[in-house]
Amino acid sequence: MANLVFKRDSTDQQSTARQDLVLAHCHRERHLQQDLADRLHQQHGPGLGDH
Repeated sequence: MANLVFKRDSTDQQSTARQDLVLAHCHRERHLQQDLADRLHQQHGPGLGDH
């Protein structure tokens, strides 16, 4: 029984680590996209709908 508890705990830790990794990747992706949008906006100026 202890072996099953240990295995589940290990699996839960791996799952949590994977979720943390995915969230960190999404966070970096969002910052990269915002940085790119800011750079494009600076290069081309405001668009037709921007004031």
